[in-house]
Amino acid sequence: MRLVAGALIVAGLVALALPGAAFAHGRGAAIALDFHLLLDTTSALRGVHVRVLDGDRALEARVDRGVDLLVRGSLREPMIRIDDRGVWANAGSPTATADGVVSAGESGWVQVGDGRTVAWHDHRLTPPPVSKPGPAGRFAIPVEVDGRAATVGGTFVRVARPALWPWLLAAAAIVAAVVGAVRTTTRRAALTIGLGVGAGLAALIAVTTFAVRSAPSGGIAWMQLVSAFVVAAALAGLLVYLRGRSRVHAAAAVGVVAAAVSLSSLSVFWHGVVVSALPATGARLVLTLALVCGTAAAVLSFLPEFDERRGVS
Repeated sequence: MRLVAGALIVAGLVALALPGAAFAHGRGAAIALDFHLLLDTTSALRGVHVRVLDGDRALEARVDRGVDLLVRGSLREPMIRIDDRGVWANAGSPTATADGVVSAGESGWVQVGDGRTVAWHDHRLTPPPVSKPGPAGRFAIPVEVDGRAATVGGTFVRVARPALWPWLLAAAAIVAAVVGAVRTTTRRAALTIGLGVGAGLAALIAVTTFAVRSAPSGGIAWMQLVSAFVVAAALAGLLVYLRGRSRVHAAAAVGVVAAAVSLSSLSVFWHGVVVSALPATGARLVLTLALVCGTAAAVLSFLPEFDERRGVS
């Protein structure tokens, strides 16, 4: 029982730590939003590749070799420059300072990268306070491509909030199915373990699909991804190693972790845009399974065990 207690303590600590690490909105990253930002396509940006990152709040610009790009700030002052020598930011630009591209106290043009790609959080990408779904205005960032004036522009589109009742109905259906199974099965231990494992797998899928889409850099959040798989491997090892009632409690610990991860991501149920490798419906489904099945596993682990009554471990 000491081993089980230790496993539960570790799982509890993980449950507190993992959601903050995996889903923190540091630097503006988010897993659920109200707006899509749709970029215009223009031939004036030939040789320049732009995309929206980090939950539709950051902009990435990449230029082909031999192409120079100058990004202007809110006051049309020179802000960021990409040329053959690298990426440079103007410390005298109020916009560059406000957006965190340069630090206060720096002066002149500061090199911020040695490649031909830069990503920054631009306040001009902040959506307007509009509640009606549909196009909600435009944004425009003036640039120069090889000395020619151009614009990185696009449209704010507010996405309607999803209906909550289908997910409440799905959760109620899962609960009803679990209650029915508890009343009819004589293998409650197997049911509890199955619910815990299912919840853990659903939570792992959720963490993975968020991590590959919501990193501030626009790439994969490797720290969150590796942490999730390390935790999953540790809990899976406990389930394989333990036997009898200890395994049931280990499955409950897995369910607690899965439910905690799900609670940290509930915003996907009331925002229309989900920043995940899964479609929005898929992301909501795995979170529903993780939350409901994980909670059910935790509750069942503390109820009288039919298998024990029959003398089966």
